[in-house]
Amino acid sequence: MKKWITSAAILAAAFFVCAAPAANAAEGAGAEHRSWLLLMFFTINFILFVSVLVYFAGPPLRKFFADRAATIRTALSRAQSALAEAEDMANKAAARMAALSAELKKVADELEQETAFQIAKVKDLAKSTAERIRRDAEMSHYAMAEAAKRRVRAQLAESAATLARDLISRNFQPSDQGRLIDGFMDKLGTGDPR
Repeated sequence: MKKWITSAAILAAAFFVCAAPAANAAEGAGAEHRSWLLLMFFTINFILFVSVLVYFAGPPLRKFFADRAATIRTALSRAQSALAEAEDMANKAAARMAALSAELKKVADELEQETAFQIAKVKDLAKSTAERIRRDAEMSHYAMAEAAKRRVRAQLAESAATLARDLISRNFQPSDQGRLIDGFMDKLGTGDPR
């Protein structure tokens, strides 16, 4: 290919070297003939320019575009794998959210059941405590009433004893004492406890 381009460049240069005097000679022949020759010159010149560009810039351009395509494919592949990973993570997050929502509902139900159980337990405990307090109050009431009755009896007995002592000491004579002892002895002798 290198030889082909070199030979084409030499041929074109030789043609233009030969064509230049002919173009000057034909100048007088007419403007139409000259315009075709000029057009052919520019066309060959353009073809040579493009050939040189393709020869020298072609491989680096091909390499650049191949590298660029590989880079784009790699970036696209990474983007697709990142998208798949992100979608997978989003699906996992949605599943976790659903699981957390179900777990939250379960915990709320358990908490509600435990609260109801504790309320019932406290209610039963309050009832039993109220019953025990009522029984204790009744027992305390009866005990206090009995204690008051005993105190009243003791007070009455003490008052009666004090009153009897006062009466006996005022009205009891020595002859009464003898008679009392004789009556007591008679009761003992007969065995009559009264």
